[in-house]
Amino acid sequence: MHDHIHTMDSKYKELHREAISNQTGSSLLEIYTSLFPLPIHIIMFIWMSIGTDYSKKINSPTAWMFFFEFIIMVLPTVFNLTLFSDYSVSQFLIYITIFGVTFTWMLLNHNYISSSNIKTKKNPYMTVYRFMLNTYTVFCILAVDFNVFPRRFAKTETYGHSVMDIGVGCYVCSNALLFSIPNMQNISKNVLKVFKQVLPLLVLGIGRTYFVTKADYHHYVFEYGVHWNFFMTLAFLKIINLFVLPFVSTCCLSGIATILVIIYEVALNFGLADWIMSDAPRDTFFSANREGILSLIGYEAIFLYSLSMKSRLSIFMNKNHLISNMFLLIVTASLSIALFLLTFIISFIFGVSRRLANAGYVYWVLSISSYLLFMSIMIENFITILLHKIGQMGEFNRVSLIIDSVSDNLLFFFLLANVATGVINMCLYTLVINTVSSLIILSLYMFVIYFTIYILQYYKNKIYV
Repeated sequence: MHDHIHTMDSKYKELHREAISNQTGSSLLEIYTSLFPLPIHIIMFIWMSIGTDYSKKINSPTAWMFFFEFIIMVLPTVFNLTLFSDYSVSQFLIYITIFGVTFTWMLLNHNYISSSNIKTKKNPYMTVYRFMLNTYTVFCILAVDFNVFPRRFAKTETYGHSVMDIGVGCYVCSNALLFSIPNMQNISKNVLKVFKQVLPLLVLGIGRTYFVTKADYHHYVFEYGVHWNFFMTLAFLKIINLFVLPFVSTCCLSGIATILVIIYEVALNFGLADWIMSDAPRDTFFSANREGILSLIGYEAIFLYSLSMKSRLSIFMNKNHLISNMFLLIVTASLSIALFLLTFIISFIFGVSRRLANAGYVYWVLSISSYLLFMSIMIENFITILLHKIGQMGEFNRVSLIIDSVSDNLLFFFLLANVATGVINMCLYTLVINTVSSLIILSLYMFVIYFTIYILQYYKNKIYV
């Protein structure tokens, strides 16, 4: 019996390796259309929430309210990225119609420009941006182990672009957009700050490596190398930025990023890329983790570009006028399109590779990030206008339980999803499960992690209030 299980295990491992290896991703446009439904579901939910009395009850939430939000905002992602993924174009057309209607409605709302006294929350766009990014991420990390999830969305092995390749890059962007450059005066405070922010990431990174090796859990060297992982990338970026950026003036950020990208791209083309992707021995710490360590250059460039964008856009973000928000919409949309075209050209010459974090990847991630920001600003404006229309601007600015609870407990939420994914993978042979069961498991998984985080938030609020 034991032998039988063992052969099943090794057979299944082989199957799993095949499912994850040699992925080349999907077309650039398909990725943008696949990311489009979620923001529209958020807009639909907000319209329902503010249009009815729902949002007034949000201060005394019930499980039913959570369920209502979950079904409208989170559950559709499960189906959009699996069952309906082959119809992304027709889906896109349906959603763009809804978007068109809401956008036109927004523009036709005559109080729009005159209402310059409307205040918006601090960092409001980031809340929605991070909610969308995390929803995609926690869903994909488990879904990729099921056959119902299209292979072209899985992480690419060498070159290419897929839905799952966005994750790390966008986390780096969102970290940059929330980053405040520390003061030169209080260096000792900086050290403490670095320590507080970096320690949990390093613990998670090392913990993950330890767990993966001990449990013989499928781990693919081509992602970051042997010991390296996503948490370590974030931790090292934090260390670099908290110590280097106080000495750099903000106007030089994008210049430095561009120089980094060019030098790295030249090196990659002169043989560095071949060495990183080759089967060269991994006998030293550096060669064992060459992907993780060298891709830091690309991620640092993404970080600097995002930071520079933040400092340029903050002029408008701080004005709190809806008209400057309109301008922000135009800027983020144009940025996204311009960077998309740049990526398109670069992908023909050098290719796009998450594994290397090369020039193509850097500009592509920035394009996706601007796209998600555009959506978030759109949603935020939509909330503001709706509240203004019904004259309840001052009374509340909380619209959704789920979005609040995710954005207030991000690290825990992400960890919970990682642990749940690990557990499910150890208990089930996920790749051989049929479509219906896969969808049920994935929906339950999403439900459990979102509900847990909602309960946590609920009790936290009870304690503080």
